[in-house]
Amino acid sequence: MQAERPLRSDARRNRDRILDAARRSFAEDGSNVQMEPIARRAGVGVGTLYRNFPTKQALVAALVQEWAAERTANLDRALAAEDPWEAVVDNVRSTAEAMSRDAGLRETFRDLPPKPLPGDESAFERRLAELIDRAHGAGVIRAEVTPEAYHGFMVGLSATISAGTDWRLAAEVLLSGVAAR
Repeated sequence: MQAERPLRSDARRNRDRILDAARRSFAEDGSNVQMEPIARRAGVGVGTLYRNFPTKQALVAALVQEWAAERTANLDRALAAEDPWEAVVDNVRSTAEAMSRDAGLRETFRDLPPKPLPGDESAFERRLAELIDRAHGAGVIRAEVTPEAYHGFMVGLSATISAGTDWRLAAEVLLSGVAAR
């Protein structure tokens, strides 16, 4: 088994430019964006794009990995809050705001089953479970809200924002629904 060689600096720059162009294109247009416009936006040829990402699915998979890392970092930031309810509020609001700016992220959530994102699932799942456990321990979230249910609510939040509901209203409705009575 041969170890992968690191990319040359010019190849790394091309890959980074492709990912940046794809990120912006998917944020604006969602999954309907085609590969050729991404290559143009990145300032590379279509062949360079396909050498880096042989299929659109491979490119989307790379973006999903980035989104998963961002959502895990979002949970880390929320968990830094001392108040367990504020941690939940921060997580819901910041995720809703990110979804409002990024059609690709909304589609990623919308198209997933109600379970945590692919990628580093163990890290995401651990942090999500910690968020919910802390909120349960403080009595600020409904007892029946499990990590799986919470993630399902975030999938629904994505669909609601995609349908045109203001992200702030959608986040507040979700928060009022999960808050302990």
